[in-house]
Amino acid sequence: MDFRFRLITAEDRPFMVQMLYEATIASEQTFDIDNIENFPHSYAYIENFPEAGEVGIIAESTDGTPAGVAWLRNFPEGDKPGISGPELTIAIAPSYRRQHLAKRIMAQLYQAANALNIKTLKLGVYQKNVPALAFYKNDGWEPDVIFGDYVMMKRAI
Repeated sequence: MDFRFRLITAEDRPFMVQMLYEATIASEQTFDIDNIENFPHSYAYIENFPEAGEVGIIAESTDGTPAGVAWLRNFPEGDKPGISGPELTIAIAPSYRRQHLAKRIMAQLYQAANALNIKTLKLGVYQKNVPALAFYKNDGWEPDVIFGDYVMMKRAI
C-alpha cells in the first residue's frame, strides 16, 4: 500500500490521542480516551505538542486516512532514567499493521529529527512486549536501563 508522510499539525491531535491509546494497550496501562487530561502521565505526551525542538510525522493512505504516527517529545531532564533527549512515541492504526509502515514512518521521523540537529533518541518499551523489543533492536535501538516495567532504549541517528 502507498502512503504519504507529512509533519504533524495541531489538527492531528485527535488521531495522536487515539494512537497513544493504541500504544498503551501493549503496556496494559490504558486511559480513558475521552478524558486524557485526567491521566497526567499519558497527557504529557500530547499536551501542547509540538513545542520548540519537537517533531512528528503522520502517515496517511492515498485517500487521506491517517494510518500511523510517530513523534518526539522533550521531557524534563531526569524525568526518566537513561539518556537525555527526545522520547519517541509511535503507533500504527490496527488496520494498517503488518505493512512495514512503522519502519517507513520512523525513517521519515529520523530525517525530520536530523533537520533539528537531534542526535540521540530514547523510548520506553514494556518488557512483556517482545515483538516491539525485537523490532527496535532490529532498527538499531539498544537497551539502556530498566525503569519499572519498561526497557528504556536509545538510538543514535
